[in-house]
Amino acid sequence: MDRKDQLRNVAFGGAWSEQIAGREELAGSLQRLRDAAGQAGRFDVRTDAEVTVALWKACKDHPKGEMLQQAWGRGAALANPGLRIRELQRIAALLEEGHRGRLR
Repeated sequence: MDRKDQLRNVAFGGAWSEQIAGREELAGSLQRLRDAAGQAGRFDVRTDAEVTVALWKACKDHPKGEMLQQAWGRGAALANPGLRIRELQRIAALLEEGHRGRLR
């Protein structure tokens, strides 16, 4: 049973239980992006469906989400592996910073 199902069964739940699941999902997406950025020298993150979903989830409610999603695509396309890793790490950090208040 996943966390969403567990929280759905809480008798006194309410909005807070949905917020917990949403925060955990967002935190997982941000972690996936950080991991992908660190591995971008070894594989093409543009071909990983999990990374694509994580990027969408991290960008959809971010104030500059559309811009950062485009920047991720440009960064992932960089030919130099070192530059690609650093750029994706920078973008992942900006996404995390923009959601910091939501994750507390």
